[in-house]
Amino acid sequence: MHTNATIAISTDGLTATLTLGGETMSVVIADPPTGAKFSQLPATRYASDPPLPAQPAGEDADQDNGDTTVLAIELPGGTYSLQVVFNPQWAGSKASDFVTPPKVAIGDWSLTSHD
Repeated sequence: MHTNATIAISTDGLTATLTLGGETMSVVIADPPTGAKFSQLPATRYASDPPLPAQPAGEDADQDNGDTTVLAIELPGGTYSLQVVFNPQWAGSKASDFVTPPKVAIGDWSLTSHD
């Protein structure tokens, strides 16, 4: 996830706190698979990324990302189902105000499946 927020990752790597403009948001990997953890990466292209499309002379298709960074989830190789919960931390709220929604297979999603 690209963000301009300051990222603080918990020591276990399962929670990230994003701070921007005096506001915060908690991001949690719910029911994480073994080896899952958050990391922070620069918002830059990798040598293995596909080439950018040709640009007119004097123009650069790859613009500087400024203060943008990337909140990533590192996982060992394999197939996973991940649930990531984003909880804005509003003034006056407490941890017990936030409830992790139930895990529902995509094929079973409906308007009420996550109530």
